[in-house]
Amino acid sequence: MSDPVVELLESVWESIARLGANLSEEQWGTLTECPGWSVRDQVSHIIGLERMLAGESPEPAATEGGLEGIAAFNEGQIAPRRSRPGADVLAEMNHICARRLEMLRALPDEKWDEVGFTPIGDAPYRTFMHIRVFDCWVHEQDMRRALGISGHLSGPVVRHCLDWHARNMGYVVGKKAGAPDGATVVFDIEGDADGPRGVAVAGGRAKPTTPPDDPAVTVRCDVDTYNALCCGRTDPAAALADGLVTLSGDEELGERVVMALAYVS
Repeated sequence: MSDPVVELLESVWESIARLGANLSEEQWGTLTECPGWSVRDQVSHIIGLERMLAGESPEPAATEGGLEGIAAFNEGQIAPRRSRPGADVLAEMNHICARRLEMLRALPDEKWDEVGFTPIGDAPYRTFMHIRVFDCWVHEQDMRRALGISGHLSGPVVRHCLDWHARNMGYVVGKKAGAPDGATVVFDIEGDADGPRGVAVAGGRAKPTTPPDDPAVTVRCDVDTYNALCCGRTDPAAALADGLVTLSGDEELGERVVMALAYVS
């Protein structure tokens, strides 16, 4: 019996496929907020990772210009596809993702629990697949913002990704923003099906909590803005100045939290 994460992966890949199905070649070349990456490059990035996870041989890493590690791997997958039509790159993504779904649905239970490499350190294979849902949705949103085609901002995949952001807000509030002991920060994200989420600082540690009636500060924005800030895609000062993010309560603390939201490297 496969893990429920498989249906989330299928959902996000189908959403990307629908987005790409009617794009012009000019749109495929549109630059996104990831430096140097076009819409086509975002899809190539997904292909490279899924080919690797399928046990296939992806393109060799690109080491020109001093690139190493994940940066070299990513460029190795992207560079050879830059000269290909976007529709062909999308077709390749659809093919490898269909193969990956077949593999995941056939995966024995013990393999889901097997600990190995993930982008956040050694963890069970199912954790890696939860990260893949998050990564693919983030890149889908990168493409959508670049193209001006909003979409896929609600539903199970989005809820999953907001949960992922929420699990990192203790680090943002406590360590990066330096919220003081006794303070509670509430994130009221328009479109979050779970409603406002709180983070309380006590004994020098920041942990999730039920939002109180009188938090130190409430941070409000929509799902797209919140995700873009958490992923370092949007300038937090500009988001505040433009009213994309609003604060109530301790505005100085709220501004520190917003400026510290980018935790995804």
